[in-house]
Amino acid sequence: MEVTKKDIEKLIEQRKKDSLINHLWNSLSGNFRPQGDIYRNHIKVWKQNIWFGSFYAIFKFDFNANNHLINITDKLNSFGKLLIGFISGGFIFAVFPENPIEFDYLDNWLPIFIVIIFLFILIFVFRKLYLFERKNQLDEIFEYLNMEIEEEKPEKEWFAKNILIRLFTYPFCLFLIGINIFLIIPNGQYLLAIGSLTMVSFYIIADLKMILRRKTTGNNV
Repeated sequence: MEVTKKDIEKLIEQRKKDSLINHLWNSLSGNFRPQGDIYRNHIKVWKQNIWFGSFYAIFKFDFNANNHLINITDKLNSFGKLLIGFISGGFIFAVFPENPIEFDYLDNWLPIFIVIIFLFILIFVFRKLYLFERKNQLDEIFEYLNMEIEEEKPEKEWFAKNILIRLFTYPFCLFLIGINIFLIIPNGQYLLAIGSLTMVSFYIIADLKMILRRKTTGNNV
């Protein structure tokens, strides 16, 4: 079945421009209706999800001269990108020394190590959230359009790869909580403590959301 431009237009309930202001307002207002904008040779569609908030994808549907769908691409919305930048920048700023030239990096290896690890976890979590939500929304779009797609083997959240990841991340989160309680907070590094505990909480909550969302989706199949 060939998908036409008219078919994709039916996905949109609200016409909106793909702009930072619109995505910011979309997140603040909690608008979960499908939105998008229609151009001559392509259409952009997006929908915020209650599970992952501002980290939703923008899907771009490209059409040929006969208005038949030829390609689908995606990207993170501009407010989601800005939010990731603010979180990363704020965390770095909170622990960055006031005088970097005189700062003793060897004596402060632990805060530096924690910052590096947390930045890695931050990127990993945001990417995992985005890819997971993108797949769910694409599946919904394909189902709505009656598009035939190759059947994928069902991926259980606790397969070997995910088990190995969690065998590292969960104990590491517990380790960081202990470091905060017994070392960082007693030394008066409160900004580092707030930043690290926030990131630990964010990772655990986001990961549990993905597990619950996958179970919910699987039960509805």
